[in-house]
Amino acid sequence: MYHFIVNPASRSGRGKKYWEKIEPFLISANIPYQAHISTHSGHTIEIVRQLSDTHQNESLHLIVLGGDGTVNETLQGLTSFENVILSYIPTGSSNDLARDLSISKDPLTALKHIIENPTERVMDLGQVHCENSQNTIDRNGQSDIPDRYFAVSCGIGYDAAICVEAMSSPLKNILNRYGLGKLTYLFIALKQLIRTKYITAELILDHGKTVIPVKKLLFLAAMNHKYEGGGFLFAPDANDHDGILNLCCVARIAKLKILAVLPTAYSGEHYRYDGVDGYQTSDFSLKTSKPLWVHTDGEVSAKADLISVKCKTKVIRFIY
Repeated sequence: MYHFIVNPASRSGRGKKYWEKIEPFLISANIPYQAHISTHSGHTIEIVRQLSDTHQNESLHLIVLGGDGTVNETLQGLTSFENVILSYIPTGSSNDLARDLSISKDPLTALKHIIENPTERVMDLGQVHCENSQNTIDRNGQSDIPDRYFAVSCGIGYDAAICVEAMSSPLKNILNRYGLGKLTYLFIALKQLIRTKYITAELILDHGKTVIPVKKLLFLAAMNHKYEGGGFLFAPDANDHDGILNLCCVARIAKLKILAVLPTAYSGEHYRYDGVDGYQTSDFSLKTSKPLWVHTDGEVSAKADLISVKCKTKVIRFIY
């Protein structure tokens, strides 16, 4: 039995159209399934919590039809990772998870691959804990989760501030209708660059073994996969099952220079610039001089000045 978690609102309503193409195939092929349709932000968490609770002692195969954010909500809803299989049909605007795994953009092709010719891997997940959090965003069930998981990335600072604005941006919906959703993040990135103020921070790696003072921090991205933000190749060497997070720390760069640096991140060449530093670690903490927005797979729920992140090694079976 396949349980489809369907976000009909993904990509400005295209999720509903994609599901209307997939369901007739399931019926004609006599494939057993149940569809669970999310109706509002956070609803996926509620749906998955209930499914996870009622299938504790049996296999539960979830197929997410949505974007990276829908996958993220699915992870928050799981009360246990045992006996769970996760699959993904990308219908969002960023689809960075699908980009890294080379999952087809065509929903039927992606579904047939899952059913007829599946690839399986046991994937790492990141886990984030925010202390001294404030300005928590209540997203219908997300704000009561003390520790949040992420499949793709966790961003702290500038990139998370972009996500906060993008979540409610009418521009995103307009551009998605024309297949130009990536431009949303570009426009908002330029706007947030003007607003964002540099802060000082302390980056603590590997259970406190290494302490790195950071001046003029703009943002830090912890990557489990290679891409973030609709195609930025922030971590060319990231591996989703090696127990390691790849960090991209951007600091000490003039804002005008950022305009030159960001485009090179699409090809993973940004590390050639002074002020773009990469680290590899199984865990880290970031202490900041002022609270910063924190996102997990583009979903933002809190602002904090002490953020702890660790890699949970090989915890979720992923079939695609």
